Amino acid sequence: MKLKSFQGGFDKNFSYLIWCEESRDAAIIDPAVEILPIIEEIESNNLVLGKILITHTHNDHIQFLDDLIYEFPLVQICGHPKPLKKITHVYRPLDHHENISIGGEMITVLHTPGHYNDSLCFWNMAKKQLFTGDTMFVGRTGRTISTNSCISKLYESVYNILLTLPDDTIIYPGHHYGHTPNISLSDNIKLSSFFQCASENEFINVMENFEKNRKRG
Repeated sequence: MKLKSFQGGFDKNFSYLIWCEESRDAAIIDPAVEILPIIEEIESNNLVLGKILITHTHNDHIQFLDDLIYEFPLVQICGHPKPLKKITHVYRPLDHHENISIGGEMITVLHTPGHYNDSLCFWNMAKKQLFTGDTMFVGRTGRTISTNSCISKLYESVYNILLTLPDDTIIYPGHHYGHTPNISLSDNIKLSSFFQCASENEFINVMENFEKNRKRG
């Protein structure tokens, strides 16, 4: 699977264009940035955009969804079975552990609530690629300060789902908040106390300390 990232949007957001080299079928993960560079990449590679995959429906991650729908009216929007923001276009709800195809490439859907109730991650097991939205960044997890966030659910999603994946899985997050745009799961564990907790209470303490330091900053 080929991949190209685009940075912009509200706060160093990432959008990802992924495609099958053989079929030229393509998908966008999170319409979070200005769409012209993405369209140019689609056209230059003779791609057919069939799907837009939504990691969660916070506004910054779907900011340019309507623009893409205007340009690609036949595109299918794929996301959580119960999205917290209404999507009026053709919508495909995705089940936990469902496999969806991008041409000959297979993406496994992982439900990872916590940062937001409708959070999903998208895992290409064969290519060792994991698109984590705001569930996991380089160096930390997403925050749980907003309505429809839950730190206990986030702990379960991170420790019982994401950290059980192969160590050499490469994380592609929803924002460029770290020292590098992507990172292996094993290196992220070594890098951050967020991923070294022995219990949920320890994870909560790490998160509380992060929020305190953030407020002082």
